[in-house]
Amino acid sequence: MHDEKIKAASDEQLFQWMYNALATTACIGHTKAHMNECRARAYRAELIERGHDVPEIDFWETFHDDPKYRTFCSERGTYNGEGAF
Repeated sequence: MHDEKIKAASDEQLFQWMYNALATTACIGHTKAHMNECRARAYRAELIERGHDVPEIDFWETFHDDPKYRTFCSERGTYNGEGAF
């Protein structure tokens, strides 16, 4: 996803794209999973830049702390949905 498209997206689109990217990390391919992690972080960063308080979504951080928000996002996403790699 290009930065220009991320900057032009609405907040609602960015949240949905983040959800879709996180839902798609549960895939077989390591590259696909990694690229979806990267996209989800980019969407989150843009949302934070816009003033939203978005909890941590990094797998390793939430794995050791509290995975509830990451699970919340994944459950609302569509595998291979718009915004996913």
